[in-house]
Amino acid sequence: MKYKMTVLYYSKAGNAEALARAIAREQQTKGDQIPPAYPCEAQKLLLIGLETNKAVDKQVNAFVRDLNPNRTKNVAFFCAGDDVSKLDELKSILKGNGVNVLDDVFTCQVKGGLFKAGKVSDEDIKKAVAWSNKVVDSLL
Repeated sequence: MKYKMTVLYYSKAGNAEALARAIAREQQTKGDQIPPAYPCEAQKLLLIGLETNKAVDKQVNAFVRDLNPNRTKNVAFFCAGDDVSKLDELKSILKGNGVNVLDDVFTCQVKGGLFKAGKVSDEDIKKAVAWSNKVVDSLL
């Protein structure tokens, strides 16, 4: 871990969780679900993982509303799903609270069948880990 950071996720289908666990392992930091067991304090970077195939959950909105520069300086999003328009409200809340939101958002398309939910691929996980390294290095 190069500086104080946390990886958080909200995942009903398990896809954002799979990405978050791989990113946390690579960055040698803790990963936790939203809402986290302990509030974020003095983080240089908070990586938030979501599944963007549905509306953003109320718990995520409430968590983001509570963030400020004392809790985290920077936030970056990674998504299982490619509909980043769902992040617009969260980004505006964070910016309104004085938190820097990084423009670089990782997305991967999760494909499923008619009767089978989609899962992130190993390739998507590798790409997410590479993205996290790029984000971490950009703040050094």
